[in-house]
Amino acid sequence: MAPEKLVYMANQIARAFAHLPNDQAAKSVAAHIDAFWDPRMRAMLLERVEARDPEIDPRVRRAAEQVRPPQTA
Repeated sequence: MAPEKLVYMANQIARAFAHLPNDQAAKSVAAHIDAFWDPRMRAMLLERVEARDPEIDPRVRRAAEQVRPPQTA
């Protein structure tokens, strides 16, 4: 999947939780990504966050700190 699509999807998730306080929104975004995204998707998102992709919503950046990193073999 294209990195731009993953960023778009993560931003959509963040918008869905925008009504929550920042800490709870970040926790909810991270929980959703952990539950429904496969490890490759999580890895790609974390790479985009680390690269400081300007398109990433600030709530996604906060959530990335809590996203479960993919297992490495």
